[in-house]
Amino acid sequence: MTHTIASDGKQFFEQINKYLSAEDRICVQEAFALARREHGEQRRKSGELFFTHPLTVAYYISEYYLDAQALMAALLHDVAEDTRVTVEEIEAQFGQDVARLVDGVTKLKDVTKGIAKRKELSKQEIEDLTLLKLLAAMTTDVRTVIIKLFDRLHNMRTIKATPHGRQVYKAKETLSVYAPLANRLGIWWLKNELESLSLEVLEPEAHAIIKNRLAQIHKEQQEDYQIVREQIFECLLQANLDVRRVFLAPENIYSVYQDLCKNGTPFYDVDKTMRLVVLLDDWQSCYQALGHLHQLWQPVPGKFDDYVAVARDNLYRSLHSTVVHTNGQHLKLRLRTDAMDKVSEIGVLARWVYADTPMWTSGVAGRMEAFFENINENINMEPQDPTAGVRGVVEDVFRQQIRVFTPRGDAVELVEGATALDFAYAIHTGLGDQCYSAFVNDMHYSLNRPLLDGMKVHIMKKERAQPQRDWLDEDLGYLMTNYARSHARRWFRRLPQKEAVYQGLKLLQDELSMLGLYSYPHDRVAHAFNYDNTHDLYHELGRAEILPTAVTTTLVEEMWSQGPARHTGKIVYSEAGDQFVVTQAEGRKIRLCGTCHPRPPDSIIGFLRRDGGVTVHHERCHTLNPSRLAGRKLILAWGEATPREVRQIKLQVKVYDRPGLLFEITQLMNDEGINISYIHTPEPGAPNEVHIHLEIEVLRPRQLVRILHQIRALANVFFVEIVDSFTVPEPLLPADSFYRPE
Repeated sequence: MTHTIASDGKQFFEQINKYLSAEDRICVQEAFALARREHGEQRRKSGELFFTHPLTVAYYISEYYLDAQALMAALLHDVAEDTRVTVEEIEAQFGQDVARLVDGVTKLKDVTKGIAKRKELSKQEIEDLTLLKLLAAMTTDVRTVIIKLFDRLHNMRTIKATPHGRQVYKAKETLSVYAPLANRLGIWWLKNELESLSLEVLEPEAHAIIKNRLAQIHKEQQEDYQIVREQIFECLLQANLDVRRVFLAPENIYSVYQDLCKNGTPFYDVDKTMRLVVLLDDWQSCYQALGHLHQLWQPVPGKFDDYVAVARDNLYRSLHSTVVHTNGQHLKLRLRTDAMDKVSEIGVLARWVYADTPMWTSGVAGRMEAFFENINENINMEPQDPTAGVRGVVEDVFRQQIRVFTPRGDAVELVEGATALDFAYAIHTGLGDQCYSAFVNDMHYSLNRPLLDGMKVHIMKKERAQPQRDWLDEDLGYLMTNYARSHARRWFRRLPQKEAVYQGLKLLQDELSMLGLYSYPHDRVAHAFNYDNTHDLYHELGRAEILPTAVTTTLVEEMWSQGPARHTGKIVYSEAGDQFVVTQAEGRKIRLCGTCHPRPPDSIIGFLRRDGGVTVHHERCHTLNPSRLAGRKLILAWGEATPREVRQIKLQVKVYDRPGLLFEITQLMNDEGINISYIHTPEPGAPNEVHIHLEIEVLRPRQLVRILHQIRALANVFFVEIVDSFTVPEPLLPADSFYRPE
């Protein structure tokens, strides 16, 4: 595709002459003339005529056979913003549809009637509302966003002429909004190029290294590719399957960059696995071909995905499999039909390129409509806060998606990191509001645990159940989508005032009892949150304008320094004077072994000497005698440069006993990095009732609040309380005891 075309429009008119009627061409010529006249001799930062920008955008979309109205809007999309011509004048000359498309692409002015009346908007608010305007227009007419995407493409292709700060801002915006939008519309090549151009601005060195390495790998693979290609053709032709093409799948530079960053791998260490696309005649042949290739080469377990039977919402359809070639190398295979390949490459643009053909089916159109409905729901979910709708679309719709399944096998796409609660709200608001537990792959699953691609989710609900305020605390991880969070918040905001006050009072009492502060004055809490009286505090708690976890965190922070504490690490010096921190030695005197000379990041253990001190050894130190270690071995670790101080907190947890509950509690502690220094379960006071006494070591107030609420949310837990939380307790173990849990 050409980066910029000449301002005389010769290439453009040659292109539209291929498919537009004479009448439509005249209308487009009128729009061309108006835009050329109004932009006049305006110049871009690069020095070229400004008019070449709208003309190039119009040329881009003409290559996909968009209609005359879209072409006119592309030519005029900067006229309403940068010249004296108004949207109303464009409507009078070119019609309502063209004017609507132009208005949808045009930036929001600093003061816009109905949005910024008597209020000066910040730059961020203007940008959010401009994007909201574009998204709203897109759900009515997808041509709006197609023009905007190609507008951004040309700007990114010519971005080097702009100041560096502007380049960085536009590249980040492109990665967060426009590339994901192109992806969800199925315009795969456009998404890839926008990402690559953005990465070239933000990380030029990484971009250059990866680009060169991919080119080198592509060159190195040519000989093996020809061999594998012939083997695939031979295998499938013998099976009487019509193979159209076999080619190397192009790599996306930005996706490679993300994978390398995620794995902490150097940029030149690109995965060299060969990726091959096999195009066949029909979808049945894809499955048959896969079976034959699995007979030829052994498939890798767990590396198969079926995007033919269950297509992605972005119109991508293909069978994915990884096999082991006879030479021992892995091959990644992508099998699809020629039609699937074409639609997967250009997505929604197929509506014009393949109009009136089997490629643009009612099923494909239906998936696009569902996508637009999803955007429409998000941007309208909080009318009082329009920018919340923008955040909802960017964070919930544009981010990486996973696909999970209902018990009936229906696929539901959610943002990566979504939970069972997000799934429940995606199915139906009522199911989310009344959700009280979930089963994933037929196993009990925590409501704040992220779902993984391919899981089967079954939601359990109760008629009298209601949303919990803890769900709205992002730190607890219950709701990851703005859509679900907005619906849960709306439930609390609809509570009658009297009910909100009553529930707020009960919430505050529950939080104080969990901290063991039964008699703490409620008016002190109100004062801490700048309320004149407790009534207002209760009301705001009930409506979830203030979260219970925020109250608890404030109180714990206030009294944090009063509790017993200890340092988690002890400083030890080498013979050369180097300083290290060793943890889990329980405050005993420590020294480094003079034989093995352990240093970070060596794996280390401690030998408990008769004098009560500890010698730190490399775990493979030859001086350690297994017979002498029995009962005197400590598992140690290297600590941070400065020893950290932890608070020692005593908890009492009351539960109705069930299998695995104690494990779930200790697993929560482990996930938080909290050490359990003492645990005890005395005789139960009632049938099936168990009391668990814990002493834990916590680093921060917020960490304590988080773990208290997570324990309380576990099934069968009915009481959690801090015991003697901010008074120094008696030692739970004798000071000279050699035993500490590892």
